[in-house]
Order: sequence, then structure tokens, then C-alpha cells
Amino acid sequence: MQQFTLEQFRATVESGGVVNVTLKAQGAAFVLQAETRRGGDAILVDRRKKQPRMFADPKKAMLLLRDMGIRNAKLDTQSWYPEQADMLRKPRSVATPIKTDHEAVVHDKTIQAQQAQVEADDPNSQRVSNEDAKQEGIAA
Repeated sequence: MQQFTLEQFRATVESGGVVNVTLKAQGAAFVLQAETRRGGDAILVDRRKKQPRMFADPKKAMLLLRDMGIRNAKLDTQSWYPEQADMLRKPRSVATPIKTDHEAVVHDKTIQAQQAQVEADDPNSQRVSNEDAKQEGIAA
């Protein structure tokens, strides 16, 4: 079976090289398969992953076919298992990086506070009033 990127699939359709198209279920998703004039079968693949392009929503696949000018396609749901849809999704948690960033900021502030306390407890440290620090440009 040949593997076509979207660009190759589109070019084959435009040149009249596609005889028929099947939207075939694989688990909870669908793949686009085509029979070409050369007699071979082809499948639409993701250009980056070089794996079959999976459509969790068959409507998106049908819109793509319509956009390419394909008005008739077969639908094969023999291997369709919509209950597997959760396995298709990758967890997208924005909370984890934000939580990690927050923990880093809290950690930095804790270290700064501990260092300030150590300096304040040091009998050799010099005491500076807030007014003097402002005049010298030390305090904000």
C-alpha cells in the first residue's frame, strides 16, 4: 500500500488518479484509503510522523474530501470502536508547567528570605535604615 502525504493525495486527486475513496474505521478513528488508477491502494499519512493520518471526527475527513472535490466515498465502520476515543487523546495539562513555575518562584523567595534572615541574625552585619537605603539607591 502506498503512503500519500496530503499534498501527494491532493495532486493525485486533481490529476484524476483516484478511482474511489474509503473512510475506514480503525478503533475510534478513521483513515482515508484510496484506490488509484494504477491499481494500487494508498493511505493518507501524516507528513511528519509518516503514520496514517487519523481522524477522530469523521466529519473533518469528509470536509477534507469535499474540499478536494471528492463527492462520493465509501464508509467502512466494521472496525469502529468509539469507546476507545479516550485512548486517542493525549492529556494536555497546562496546570503542570504553571504549577512547576509557581513552585520555582516560591522556592526562590524562600531561599531569599532565609538568606535575609541569616544576614539579619549576623552580629557583624551593618544595620541600614530604610531612609538611608533609599538615599543610597539600595531600596526601591
